[in-house]
Amino acid sequence: MIEMLEVTDRALDWMKEELDPEEGQGVNIYVRYGGETQLKQGFSPALTVERIPSDSKVFDYDGIQVFIKESDLWYFEDTELVIDSEDDEVTFESR
Repeated sequence: MIEMLEVTDRALDWMKEELDPEEGQGVNIYVRYGGETQLKQGFSPALTVERIPSDSKVFDYDGIQVFIKESDLWYFEDTELVIDSEDDEVTFESR
């Protein structure tokens, strides 16, 4: 299970401006093959906007619901994940 998720104010501003989830939607942190930020070898986190499934771990940040589907929780096991934004790009860091 994910130990901690921190979404910085800069990342929240980016999500509101770039992703703009509608009512009933949230920002999904999902696992994809490849990518730059590999918390576990061969895979990296990414973001998309979609409806929140009932089997998700949901975090609320200033009205933005950020969630991880149960099927992706394995990737974040024993992880303290920080989502930030620098130079108009989202960054992921594991602590």
